[in-house]
Amino acid sequence: MANKEITKKQFEFLEHEFNYLEKEGVISQQEKVRMLGSYEVKGNLNFITILLSIGALLLGLGVLTFVASNWIYLSKAVKFLLIIAGLTGVNFAGVKVQARLPKTSRSLHYAGILIFGAGIFLIEQMFNISINFNSSFLLWAIGTIFIGYYLKDVFVLLFTSFLLFIYINGSIFVDETSYPLAILIFLPALYIVLKKFDYPKYLAFFINALAINTIALFLMEFVPKLGFENSNTIVLSILFVLGIVLAYIPVRAKLQNITHIQGHILHGITALFLTFDFSIWFPLAYFVFLLYLILKGSLTSIVIICALIFRYYIYSFDFLPKSLTFIIGGIMLIGFGFFFENQRKKGGELNE
Repeated sequence: MANKEITKKQFEFLEHEFNYLEKEGVISQQEKVRMLGSYEVKGNLNFITILLSIGALLLGLGVLTFVASNWIYLSKAVKFLLIIAGLTGVNFAGVKVQARLPKTSRSLHYAGILIFGAGIFLIEQMFNISINFNSSFLLWAIGTIFIGYYLKDVFVLLFTSFLLFIYINGSIFVDETSYPLAILIFLPALYIVLKKFDYPKYLAFFINALAINTIALFLMEFVPKLGFENSNTIVLSILFVLGIVLAYIPVRAKLQNITHIQGHILHGITALFLTFDFSIWFPLAYFVFLLYLILKGSLTSIVIICALIFRYYIYSFDFLPKSLTFIIGGIMLIGFGFFFENQRKKGGELNE
């Protein structure tokens, strides 16, 4: 049987409890040792990891600033060789020490990622290659996703997602003649990697956000070209429905909470904008829907209701006494708090 991975805090709790059972004579010392041996503490961020990561960052920045400050005095061949040597050198060193010093190895690969990204921009400048900056971030992301998969490193893949955020948003807002079609290959690849890594929650959150961002940008780009009169309302309505779908779509247990929260956030934000486009029936119906979600134990819906109240508070600022608005909002929140506390005492479940 493989040892179960738990956090250090959980391990210390179990150790404390087993010591108590041993002291009371419920289990023997051998049984305590055997049971504790069934668990393994997860590798968390520790001082050494943080130290090495900062060291990798400083190393990468130091090399790059040195090259940049002496850039005009170097020939193109020397510049190119310096970039290649730096990139291959730190990655080769990382591979060589991986078995003996895994954390040091990882920090060297981090430095390699920084040198790789900076090298892309420096080579473009050196050879006067004229491409959009977002395409440079795409090339950087291509390199990091392979390194992240090789290292099985969630932080590298989070960094890849960050690079792709810049890529897709830059493609839409900077160059209107090109579309970030490469994201259609990247997103499935990222979800495959997510499955391989057993769905870490931070990575799942960022990849989902990247997918939602991509859908929103494509809608904003292509719906107006279809010639509809109220294209903004159509885009917001589609995203609103998408949020509802995400809030209830059945997904894997490890993804469920993240996907559902993101769905509630999406339909909440789009609904606030739609209240400006639709008549009063929409906010009233949506308010009833939010009350239904709260009855089901949705804490996120309370935040959305607060935002909805604030939106109408601004609208009614000129004719509704400020104190009355605060009193109404306070009464509602206290009411929700009383409801949830009462539900919890009855054994009801809260979620999100």
